[in-house]
Amino acid sequence: MSTNSRLLFLFVIVFAIIAVTACVSPEQPASVVPPTTALTTVRVAYLPVISYGPLFIAREEGYLARQGINVEFEKVQSPSTTIPSLINGDIAVSSTLSPAFINAIAKGAHVRIVADKGRNSPGRSCNASGFMVRRDLFESGAVTMPSDLKGRKIMVPAEQDYSISRLMNMGNLTSDDVETVVMDIPSGAVAIRNGAVDGGILTEPFITQALDSKAAVMLLPAEVSTPDFPFPLLYGPAFLDKDPELGRRFMVAYLEGAQQYNQGKTERNLAILSNYTHLDRDLLQRTCWMPIDPDGDLPRQPVRDYMDWMNANKMISQNLDDDQLYDMSYVTYARSVRGNISGNG
Repeated sequence: MSTNSRLLFLFVIVFAIIAVTACVSPEQPASVVPPTTALTTVRVAYLPVISYGPLFIAREEGYLARQGINVEFEKVQSPSTTIPSLINGDIAVSSTLSPAFINAIAKGAHVRIVADKGRNSPGRSCNASGFMVRRDLFESGAVTMPSDLKGRKIMVPAEQDYSISRLMNMGNLTSDDVETVVMDIPSGAVAIRNGAVDGGILTEPFITQALDSKAAVMLLPAEVSTPDFPFPLLYGPAFLDKDPELGRRFMVAYLEGAQQYNQGKTERNLAILSNYTHLDRDLLQRTCWMPIDPDGDLPRQPVRDYMDWMNANKMISQNLDDDQLYDMSYVTYARSVRGNISGNG
């Protein structure tokens, strides 16, 4: 091959290499963020109270977004009123344990308890709920135990019949032995403070506020009258039937939120809960935070006791088996993909 031919051949080879290289797209720099996948919107019923903390945290810390979920919170007046919306799929997640929930399942609705969202846990150093009595009555010795409530006027929040029944039993009383006034908890706190009633069931932050103002004292904490009574997380057909995979991903994020919630009153947790509950940071710091199991487990005997009571009082049409009440497969899955969460399935 002549010198000119060799030069021409090398020129062709070099040109071909340059042409091929130009046609290949350069590798995307590591700093370039890939296009964001559209998030699936999930509607969740809520109240602006501390026990919804894991949900608030999961949203704010991006745990839900990391699972491809955008939560749309829907504030409700009472969790039990959400059962119709849960059944028809308008909302995917709620929290209640009530006759409406039991009766819905008895009629064939596919709604289930899927995780813990708080309970009255014995042995806690503080009380997130309980029966409080006016301080003047307690300090005078007029009311120092449940039996002393005979003939007294007490406030009872809606759907708290079971709690009052347990309190009355502990004092060997019946509902006929007291005058009950049904009102919401904020109004009940005011009624106790101004002497319109002698006592009633309060929850945080109204317990702390009553103690601060010296208006009332705790007569019987809920952990004594209704030990381990749960406030469970519920799934409806939007997850159970339509998209179980989405429900599993939601549970992964929820348990991440529960784990962070259990770190306690950190600056970050205080900031998030203050934003959603609209409670002053100082007050939030001093309130009792209801315990929530970071593994999602919840005790079943208190649910059974409550259902037996509802059945005996003809509030429900039938008692249900555990298979009709629970679907713990979602927490089992969430724990399996998150090694830092322990527990049994």
